Amino acid sequence: MSQAKNNIMIETLKNSYTPAIVGSILLLIFGRVLSKGFLSINNISSILMMTSILTMASIAQAAVIISGDSGLDMSIGAIMSMTALFGPMIVLQSEGASVAVMVIAVIVMGGMVGLINGIGVQFLKVVPLVMTLIMSSVVNGFSIFITKGQPAVSVNDALLGISKQLVGPVRILSAIVIILLVLLEVFFLRKSNYGRSLFLVGNNTNAANLCGINSKWVIIFAYVFAGAIAGLAGLMLVGYAGTAQMNMASSYTMLSVAAVVIGGTKLTGGKGTFIGGALGALVLILIATILQALNMVAGLRSLIQGVILIAILMVNSRAPKLRQ
Repeated sequence: MSQAKNNIMIETLKNSYTPAIVGSILLLIFGRVLSKGFLSINNISSILMMTSILTMASIAQAAVIISGDSGLDMSIGAIMSMTALFGPMIVLQSEGASVAVMVIAVIVMGGMVGLINGIGVQFLKVVPLVMTLIMSSVVNGFSIFITKGQPAVSVNDALLGISKQLVGPVRILSAIVIILLVLLEVFFLRKSNYGRSLFLVGNNTNAANLCGINSKWVIIFAYVFAGAIAGLAGLMLVGYAGTAQMNMASSYTMLSVAAVVIGGTKLTGGKGTFIGGALGALVLILIATILQALNMVAGLRSLIQGVILIAILMVNSRAPKLRQ
């Protein structure tokens, strides 16, 4: 029975990953035809780094979507922008503060926003889309108020270093994200009691409650986890960019949704993987890189990316709902 269950899971994962894997291969081939330098070490390194940042955002989004209850976190981009601004400021304003302190601080900041989101959704009964959009505005307003709309951030040299230094074709920070991705997928999402509870709640909240699972707190923790991971992603983004700007991560909200959908996560909840989200992130970054290689103006690139995102979400919305 256990072997049959494992075979079914493996087959399901193959079916979920296939579109993203095939899409990535085709895009790599197209990019190589388009430009001889597309598969150069430097370009591949940059693609992997940008994919790593979007992967972190997709991990955050996937946790909320898997939890079900029409879960969708529209505050991820705002959290990333906030921590990108305030993370480096912690080191500048606190003598002796290290990168470790900065990492812990941004995780806590993001987690607090996620906690407010979760409480609003589960106890105040605000629709997740509305609640997280409200928090997105609150977080953006807070950032503008503190910085007066003119952020001046000097990024820590250590953070810049791990974002720039290479280990073969992979930057150090990308390697860290790959390791973190695998650990979270295996030990947090698949092997832990919480991970199993998350899938059960996402599939059928009533059944989870009958099994003795406190579905409210399972969902709340999904938002806390999403906020914490998004906070960490914002720090990665500013380390890669080397500077901070207001709302610099606003596009990552919808990109994270598209990435997890491409990777096989169902918007109805109860099914999905972090690795699938990473593959979806790779597809989206490859599309963006190819559009840039075609020397398209920014407005046209945004238009094409928007159409692609709409098409992806429309296809997913037509999938049959498995939860009753």
